[in-house]
Formats: sequence, C-alpha cells, structure tokens
Amino acid sequence: MPEARQEVASAGAGGALWVLGGFDPNRRSSDSVFIFMAGAWSSGTALPHRIDHAAAAELNGTLYYSGGFTDGASQSDLWASAGGGAWTARARLHHPRGAHAMLAANGKLYAIGGNGPSGDEPVVEQYDPSVDAWTDLARLPAPRNHVAGFTYRGLACIAGGRSPNTARVDCLDPVSRAWSRLPDLPAPTSGAGAAALGGQVIVAGGENAGESTLVPSVFRFDGNAWTSEAMLVPRHGIQLAAEAGRLWACGGATAAGYAATARCTSIA
Repeated sequence: MPEARQEVASAGAGGALWVLGGFDPNRRSSDSVFIFMAGAWSSGTALPHRIDHAAAAELNGTLYYSGGFTDGASQSDLWASAGGGAWTARARLHHPRGAHAMLAANGKLYAIGGNGPSGDEPVVEQYDPSVDAWTDLARLPAPRNHVAGFTYRGLACIAGGRSPNTARVDCLDPVSRAWSRLPDLPAPTSGAGAAALGGQVIVAGGENAGESTLVPSVFRFDGNAWTSEAMLVPRHGIQLAAEAGRLWACGGATAAGYAATARCTSIA
C-alpha cells in the first residue's frame, strides 16, 4: 500500500480493493482511503473523520463503513460511497462500537460485536438501506470485540474475539434470528480477518489477548472441520476483502501491539 496502516477496514467494491482508515505507524488514527484497481494503488476521497477499528462492507454496489474509534472513543457513524465518490452520512448505529464486524446479507447490513462506551456490545443491529434505518435484532450469546466477521450459507457469523481470547464461532440466521455455532477454531484469536470464498470460510491471523503473540495461521473451514496452514505474512488488525476471486489482507501489524505494515497479500 502507499503507507503502512493497522486496524483497518477493508472491502471489495466496484472492481477495486478498498482500505479505509486505521492506525498509522505513529499510532494515530487516519482518514486515508487507499484503492487498488487495475494493478495500481491510488488515494480516494478522504474519510469524513480520522478512524481506526471501523468495519466495511459492500452492499448493492455501495461501499459502507461504520463505527470504529477516534482517539479511543467508540463511534456510531455509518457512511456510504457509491462509485468511489463523496462520502454520505447514513443513519447512525443505535449502539456505538469499534473492533466489530459489519456484514452484508439478504440485502441488509449487520453490525455484530465490538466494544462500546459500556464495554463489549451485546446487541446485533440490522441496517435496511431502503429506509435508511437500523433495527436492534438480537443479542450476541458471548459479547466480545476484535471479532472476525463473515457470511456463510445465509448466516452472519463472527469468529474469535476477546477478552479473553476465544475460539468460538457464532452465526445468526437473519430470518429466524436464531443463533447457532460452527466448530471452534483450531486456536483462539482476536483481531483476525475472515471471509467466505468458494464454499470455504477462511480466518487469518490475529493475536493473543495479552497482545504479546501473533497467531501466524490461516484456518479453513470446508463445512465439516477446520484445518490450519501457515500465514504468508502473519499479522493482526486486518479485515479480509474479496476481490478478483481472491481474499486480500492489506495492512495490519506484523508484531503484537503496534507494528503497522504496508504489506498486502492474497489467498484463494
């Protein structure tokens, strides 16, 4: 990437890979937008404010990002950009949060987990773009932050998280609002990235709860069990983004705590 960042929000949208905000190498929140398209990086329209630990997702051709922290304070903003243009404010989250997951499923967005003013946020919220409104949907069975979110077979899921670190994987059926669990990850992790691709779920990286050790692994779920393999560039503070038939991990920290990198790697 043009500059090192960690605790970024990332998504694929409009045939491009987007990396939003995050900590710079001096531990400062950033308003940067980096776009990878046609083999080159460029800078997009700056975010409306400096942010880290936000979450991003693409829905119906529009890129959204929500929540995050600014100078340690959890935020409730939702911003949208269609076609890479100016950022437009949408309805605010009912519950401010950062280090959460935001997922697109069934034509709506879901905000799950994260840390808010009173600690780990238990309420799952659903955003309907047709009416520009959030609805409190369900309560997370095990509230936690620094989660890795993905959609799988119509379910909105989060893997890992802290504190303390966990290996559990919780999935919400947006229609029935019932929770289920996939098998636990091979190891606890927080600050990892996750996404589904080609019928598999991939969870990559993260660190332990004490921010002292990286989790240098990629975990794959084939519908029955998780397997583990080495991660090309171990790191935490990432969000996996699907683009061009691969999953991309851009930025993050290559050591526990603060160690922002500009590296961008992909996996299939």
